[in-house]
Amino acid sequence: MTALVLVSAAAVGFVIWGGSGIERVCGRPDDVVRRGNVVLVPDAMDALRAAETSLGSEIDVVESYRSCKQQRAACEAICGNRRGCPGLCAPPGLSWHQRAMAIDVTQQMLDTPGVIDALEAAGWCQSLPGSDPGHFSFDGCH
Repeated sequence: MTALVLVSAAAVGFVIWGGSGIERVCGRPDDVVRRGNVVLVPDAMDALRAAETSLGSEIDVVESYRSCKQQRAACEAICGNRRGCPGLCAPPGLSWHQRAMAIDVTQQMLDTPGVIDALEAAGWCQSLPGSDPGHFSFDGCH
């Protein structure tokens, strides 16, 4: 099974939020819930479970909550800049991963019929289908 690159709505986040005054978040939210390696705020976890129920099977999540340190490392790996890169990687603190409201899924999940529709119907948004198709943010396209 092949995992997708982990950067995500980060790209959209940087483009949309640049200069908009969105608060940077680098501490993990207090109210997260965990299921295996998936760490999300309760509403996002409920939405993931709803998508899985609709699909009739579990959705393989590569990554969910990511610390600012992990975001810096992801940006460095993706674009060579730990502070983020416009259109490629959100600066640490501006990725929806730091809010525990984003997931990255595998290519196998993207290729499985019904997965994208189930996630979208449950409130997840595939923010960058062209450049980062495995990234989904909860509660809007971020």
